[in-house]
Amino acid sequence: MSESNGLEEVVLVFDGAAGEIFSEMRFAEFQQLVEQQATLDAHAASVVNAAYASVGSALVVHGVVLFTLNVNEDGFVDASFNVPLAHLAENAGEGPDVGCGAVALACKGRCPVPWHAGSLWGPGEDGEEGVIMRIQKAVWRNRLGLQPKAHKETQGIDFASLQVQHQHLDDRLSQTIGEDGKVSLPRLITAHSSQLSDVRQRYRDDLERQQRAYLEQIRDCRDEIQQLKSALRHEQDRSRRLQELLRGEL
Repeated sequence: MSESNGLEEVVLVFDGAAGEIFSEMRFAEFQQLVEQQATLDAHAASVVNAAYASVGSALVVHGVVLFTLNVNEDGFVDASFNVPLAHLAENAGEGPDVGCGAVALACKGRCPVPWHAGSLWGPGEDGEEGVIMRIQKAVWRNRLGLQPKAHKETQGIDFASLQVQHQHLDDRLSQTIGEDGKVSLPRLITAHSSQLSDVRQRYRDDLERQQRAYLEQIRDCRDEIQQLKSALRHEQDRSRRLQELLRGEL
């Protein structure tokens, strides 16, 4: 924990296949990995997506760095790892706001130190907000027993109330759109746009069906009118012939 700002530091490892958070650790445990005093056996012989997060009052995430780890066949992290995670988080630009203020985010494509960008990864289809939301939810579950201290920048802000409000909203989203209430804003927008497209298509289909039905009714009416006109002409001809016969007899 940094004594100057009361923030705690954690590292989260993602499952490369599903993109879900696979494991969580305090920064001291991560340092043991870097110093090859511990292993990531479950991720041996792979490149792992991980996230560094600085956590403040009410377990609110302040900064995030999305970085990669090269793990060898024995589960050891590459000893040459030298990404200054805390420095990147402190100097990162503002990222998404998932309910408690904008989170500073360093990732591939928005790295404050360009030569470290090659060691970072991008959020992908979930978008920045989706990744930050997963990290924030994991921190709020607090499996690591974090106890960050309040500092002057957050005094007077009722983060606990914000967390409760956000959880209530998240529960409502989960009920509305299913277990993937952790979907990102871009996914919600895409889903909403897809629903609008479906509604528009159904409207167009219904309109075309109605137009075809009206055209068929109009054609039937025209045919009936033609038949009536033909019958009228026939009766007029018959009446004229009868009148001519009557005049001839007189």
